[in-house]
Amino acid sequence: MSLHPKPSPASNAPDSETLLRQSGLRVTRAAQTVLDLLARASQPLTHDDMVAAYTAAAGEAPDRVTIYRVLDRLVEAGLCDRRVGADRVNRFSRHVEAASGHIFECDQCHKVLALPSDPELPKVMSRLGRELRKQGIDTRHTALTLHGTCGECRG
Repeated sequence: MSLHPKPSPASNAPDSETLLRQSGLRVTRAAQTVLDLLARASQPLTHDDMVAAYTAAAGEAPDRVTIYRVLDRLVEAGLCDRRVGADRVNRFSRHVEAASGHIFECDQCHKVLALPSDPELPKVMSRLGRELRKQGIDTRHTALTLHGTCGECRG
């Protein structure tokens, strides 16, 4: 199994090396492997999940601190999302780009899905921002995350 699979010719998605370079990050074996594993994961991974997947892919266990640092750098660069579940465990996934800017997260499998755009939602979020400013709260960024159970887990 190749540690750094290249995308198929039909794919327009940049490979991990390109993504790291474009984000100004060092291209290391650990960073490429973590990014590749996140791209192939069907659901967000905990740190322990990542260490296990890395070990399976590379044939040797990585340094756990290195994996923490790589995940932190990927989050800071916007290539990876970190979410804290209801169980207070950090889970990591490739960044989900939602046209609406809002997402749904399944509380059971922790899959993250982009929410569709709704013409009323920006108005609601704007009203909420105005109410917060009245209380002396200045928001820099507003994003909505809905939690519940996805169809696969409910099914």
